[in-house]
Amino acid sequence: MRHPGKRSLAVGVSGALIGASMTALTALAAVPAHAATGPAMPFPQHQTYKVGVMPSASQSARDAAVEKQYDSWKATYLVHGCASNEYYVSTKGDSDATNNGPVSEGQGYGMNIVPLMAGYDANAQTEFNGLWQLVKDHEDQWGLMQWQLDGKTCKYYSSGTPDAATDGDLDIGYGLILADKQWGGYTSDAMTWLTSFWNHDVAPDGHLKCEDDGPNTDTRPSDQMLDHLRAFAAYDTTHDWNKVITRTQQLDTEYTQAYSPNDGLLSDFVVNANTTSPSPAPANYQEDQPDNIVGYNSIRVPWHMGTDALENGTTVAATEYSLAKLESACLKAESGGNPQNVYPHTNLNCTPYSTSDQAEEAGDAVGPAAMASGDQSWTDAIWNQLATNPFGDGYYGESIKMLVYLVMAGDYWNPATVGTGTSSDFSLSTSPASGSVAAGSAATVTVGTAVASGSAESVSLAASGLPSGATASFSPASVTSGGSSTLTVSTSATTPAGTYPITVTGTAASGSHTATYSLTVTASSGGGSCTAAQLLGNPGFENGATTAPWTASSTLGFNPITQATSAEPAHSGSWIAWFDGNGTADTDTIAQTVSLPSNCTTATLSYWQHIDTTENTTTATPDTFSVQVLNSAGTVLGTLGSFSNLNKNTGYAQHSFSLTPYLGQTVTLKFTGAETDKNGGTTDFVIDDTAINVD
Repeated sequence: MRHPGKRSLAVGVSGALIGASMTALTALAAVPAHAATGPAMPFPQHQTYKVGVMPSASQSARDAAVEKQYDSWKATYLVHGCASNEYYVSTKGDSDATNNGPVSEGQGYGMNIVPLMAGYDANAQTEFNGLWQLVKDHEDQWGLMQWQLDGKTCKYYSSGTPDAATDGDLDIGYGLILADKQWGGYTSDAMTWLTSFWNHDVAPDGHLKCEDDGPNTDTRPSDQMLDHLRAFAAYDTTHDWNKVITRTQQLDTEYTQAYSPNDGLLSDFVVNANTTSPSPAPANYQEDQPDNIVGYNSIRVPWHMGTDALENGTTVAATEYSLAKLESACLKAESGGNPQNVYPHTNLNCTPYSTSDQAEEAGDAVGPAAMASGDQSWTDAIWNQLATNPFGDGYYGESIKMLVYLVMAGDYWNPATVGTGTSSDFSLSTSPASGSVAAGSAATVTVGTAVASGSAESVSLAASGLPSGATASFSPASVTSGGSSTLTVSTSATTPAGTYPITVTGTAASGSHTATYSLTVTASSGGGSCTAAQLLGNPGFENGATTAPWTASSTLGFNPITQATSAEPAHSGSWIAWFDGNGTADTDTIAQTVSLPSNCTTATLSYWQHIDTTENTTTATPDTFSVQVLNSAGTVLGTLGSFSNLNKNTGYAQHSFSLTPYLGQTVTLKFTGAETDKNGGTTDFVIDDTAINVD
């Protein structure tokens, strides 16, 4: 599959990438598109971040280190070509494009680096204009940069119709804002670019797509540059960038709570991004890498999360601050405090996927997260590594290093706070984003606000799109941005059953923003007290070959509900549900639909599980087992539990999960076992004595 903006490196290939020095940079001959003016924010710009620590090195030493790295980066990677008025960032050392040509990701890096170094580099605006000219000369059908070009001809050479990658598009847009704040004269270009980005890189629900011609169902966490998005929101008020910020934060929270709750890690690619249950993409989803873990894309996440937290603080960037702290602690523990041992491929439980592949950028990129978390020794260790290149990294590592150097030195200024005066804005969110209630009852939801730019302001709240017979009230009816309110939606006995998207609107002096709460109304239960009961039919599978009311499936054609054996005994009785264990790739499922009464206060799923395996690994998870709740349309409402061959146990262990949030709904409980047979071993997942108890 074509690669959207990041190199394709197979696991196990050495991170050492050797390159020869390039020809010296020639002077730009053509007249620049924008007449050169003095920079408004000349380097160095010493920033005071809102949280965290700085490296122990003095400010003058930090500035000098940035200048040294910039001189090296510019001489090696900033290339004059292909036209006389163009510059590009070469992918030298990484083979991401033929003849060391540019990719949009690298072009975006250059368009961020050069304006930040204006003042130190007297030719910065000329070089920026050349970088921007190459972008304009190589736009795809949507007005965004063709993601991969040949280094000699600058012609698009990747397969298929020329298209763009979101990471490059983001950085190019941010670079235009930096240039406009630095020199002026780029407003029209920036606004046109942001409009194209909004129209083609943002999915309908607000999450970022992977590329402009890609589906609305996936995303790439390394594209989630929240500091860029906040700058977009402050600069471009014609589009609701706060919707993108809010959905990005929700998505990261939903994903990490399900798959990396202790470490805050995000995989290279994420699918089901347009639902409340985003999940890791399959291996080799977009690239020839295990895209379901941290890889050469998501090594950039702690850099982006940490930078947003540093610039915007623990309230505005609360999600990024929390994840940056988790990521920093995880990667410090994984590496033993040695940045060289932050491996490019890391499992979501913070164990190395492979230690044979090493790259400097994996450790470098943790620097801003280490700073935000307040870890002085870890920050200093990463700062000291920046001065080296132990694995001979090429353009990718050296460009990331350049930008991380600017952040860690305190020279990374925020265009959202330059020339904006007292301009303020806020974001709006609902938690949970959906809920269910029986007709005649009420549902509550927290409406959160946050300062997106400027100062806090008063936000008044209103709701629309209510079903017939329903009313809405807020407590309080208005909040200061950064605060929250409780929305109560009260239905009547005559409110029709159905699902209703309720629009919550916040209005302040700066403008209005909206968030959506999806309310499902079920038929009235008629009131009365709850009758404690166990709701599952055939809970111990003792109906034998008659599996109803369970439904079962297997890609190999076996019925997972089967008689126990001496190898796999039952927890009680003589029948079990036995998933996988066939020594070949297989996916087995059993499911049962249950109506959870609305007049009860608690609902709990419990079952007994035994896992044994012949997989000989302490890190890889080729065999997995999940417990999920689905609605009537088959959409996953939540993943209750996730297990793998690493969870092998002796005998049975009981697991319990709350189903209370789903009271009043008819849901499907689904158990899924999946075996890839990639490592040659096999895993048996066995469950017995299931129950859903309500009271």
